[in-house]
Amino acid sequence: MRFNLLTDAWIPIQHQSNYQKISLQQLLCGEQTGELCLPRDDMELACLQLLCAITQTLFIPKDKKALLQFAKVPITSEVYVDACREKMDWFDLNHPETPFMQIRGVKSTQPTPMDKLLAGVADGTNKAFVNPQGLADALCGGCVAIALFNAANNSPSMGGGFKGSLRGSTPITVLIKGRTLRETIWLNVLTEDTAESVMPWYQETKDQLPNYLDRIKADAKIPASRIGLNRGLLWQPAYFELLPSQFSANCSCCGCYEPVYNGFNKAKFSYTVEGVWPHPLSSRTFAIKKGEREEKFPSFTTTAPTWTHMSRLVVDQQNDKEGQQTAPVIQQARTFMAADKIQLIVGGYRNNQATVLERRHELFSLAQGWAEHGNVIQQIVTGGLAYKTALRKALYLFAVGIKDKVNGSGVNLCDPVEAVYYQQTENLMHNSLAAIKFEASQDELQLLNKQLKAIVIDLFNKATESYRQEPKMLKALALARRSLHKSFKELEPEGETP
Repeated sequence: MRFNLLTDAWIPIQHQSNYQKISLQQLLCGEQTGELCLPRDDMELACLQLLCAITQTLFIPKDKKALLQFAKVPITSEVYVDACREKMDWFDLNHPETPFMQIRGVKSTQPTPMDKLLAGVADGTNKAFVNPQGLADALCGGCVAIALFNAANNSPSMGGGFKGSLRGSTPITVLIKGRTLRETIWLNVLTEDTAESVMPWYQETKDQLPNYLDRIKADAKIPASRIGLNRGLLWQPAYFELLPSQFSANCSCCGCYEPVYNGFNKAKFSYTVEGVWPHPLSSRTFAIKKGEREEKFPSFTTTAPTWTHMSRLVVDQQNDKEGQQTAPVIQQARTFMAADKIQLIVGGYRNNQATVLERRHELFSLAQGWAEHGNVIQQIVTGGLAYKTALRKALYLFAVGIKDKVNGSGVNLCDPVEAVYYQQTENLMHNSLAAIKFEASQDELQLLNKQLKAIVIDLFNKATESYRQEPKMLKALALARRSLHKSFKELEPEGETP
């Protein structure tokens, strides 16, 4: 049985009230439209990434003019078929020799159930209200292809010696959202000009095959600068092989009645990638240590909300010791979307080794002028974090006091109150990023700081209210309040009235 991502209808969309699966040809040729529709947000995000990756391998516009033409006008079926002609084997899920994102002949002591392929379903933190029971009992061809791609690119590794993605464990992914799904895909495709600027080795590696077609030798050491664009986008870090589909049933993920897969074989495979491969959908941070530049991809390591990462996702910065570089698709967007508002899809996992603790998939809007006013975006984010820090510092002093001077209350309120701060400021921070008028940014930043200050004062008062009648805690409370007002003074611009 053949199942090919270039020809089969596997993309689940919702258009008005109708749910259906369409082919990539129907989507890129403008024959069908709609929004991606899967029961898991991470599967939707992975599906979008996979669509962008496939489109990137089929087409690479010469420059931004060509890219905008692709985004504006659907391609013809003849152009699509011609682009697919030499790559049909790349995307055949059941190819007898080189199946999509798999290696034939994987030796395993026993088959692995499909729930291991969906991040967070099989681990100890799984809860029924997040992942319904039986979610991965059997997966159709489309859903299993998305899951394979997600496991290779976004999920934590399976642990125990299994390699993670080229971006490390659980990277933050950022995509540009267009007005339609078709436009979204094109806005996240690199032009040849952009590819050459972020990958100086692009031309000499552009004809490379994915590593499930052209295998890596065991224990190989591979310079990141020897990995081409297509090879990196479709990189498979582990040895997986789906067990043949034996019957048709309702897919436990999308619900469609199709041939399904209910297990796979897996095996460890050792190699080393030297350096960092510049993934089109990820920003990078770097630090200079002992004269060497160390780069990594940002990830969600704490419960802090996604807006706290926004500056490193859209603002380029660097000095002699450290810096940050935005994703290539964002760098590219600055050349033709600088005068427009922009919407970003941001997602990823928070994990503890192989265990998924949290899924994220959010939409952010940035106001017109975002490309030239990164310093203002940085100020919005740092301001939000600074007021949180002021609140946390005051509550910490309330808990521990000052040694040999003021006894602390012994009541640590930092974590629960910080969580409430993030909850109460979420909409405010989103709205500030989406609606700020950059030409009057200082006035708007001042207003934002006043709003953040009011929230902090309210939270501090509510958190400490029940301790005001305790004589033993009054000194600690006064110490905390002084700390808070000192922080406010430091955060307010000179000449501003408190």
